[in-house]
Amino acid sequence: MSEFTIKSFAELHAVVEKQQGRGFIYRGVSSVSYQLIPKLGRYKKFNSSNIALAEKTMLRLFKEQVVPYLTFVPQNSWDWLALAQHHGLPTRLLDWTRNPLVAAYFAVEDEFDADSLIYAYPNRTFIVTTKYRDPFKRAEVGKFIPRHITTRITAQAGLFTIHPKPLEPFLAPEIERIVIKRKFKRELKKILYNYGIHRASLFPGIDGLAKHIEWLRTDVY
Repeated sequence: MSEFTIKSFAELHAVVEKQQGRGFIYRGVSSVSYQLIPKLGRYKKFNSSNIALAEKTMLRLFKEQVVPYLTFVPQNSWDWLALAQHHGLPTRLLDWTRNPLVAAYFAVEDEFDADSLIYAYPNRTFIVTTKYRDPFKRAEVGKFIPRHITTRITAQAGLFTIHPKPLEPFLAPEIERIVIKRKFKRELKKILYNYGIHRASLFPGIDGLAKHIEWLRTDVY
């Protein structure tokens, strides 16, 4: 697993330039200690014997109660998983983006006293969800591109990986780690704003706009 340390935007640009043409997708996290474990696998109450049932139960409850808030109807189980994941429900999915600047934003968005990290994963293949209709029967990690069922997914150039063993960290030798030094994080967040990457652009809507203006006009991180 290759690792790069960056302390300037020029260094970030140089790393991304070397990755072009290799089908990289990116995931930003606020600490270098965070592993590639889906949210579902981070709860201590779940283990290998109860995690599958717990996930399906939460998804069933979500589907039963979310309908009044929807402006569309998800067409299949992949759509439902993607929608639930994107709104914070614990699932076996991990969020990624095709845009390294979006990943960089999520790595530095919140104040955190540690170096941040961008995972860069080269993967040209993707799951044909119309052919493999049941995501819970997927036996290995794979990438899938959701239908753009929310404006957030579109704005964030979002996609997902699915993890049949959500308790286990995803490790692959081809993954590259881009470490963002702690002292550079605040400056990088300001640089990303100049490139149009900020809370309002990535979270279209009133909440995203309000939080962006707060950052822009107050002393919050």
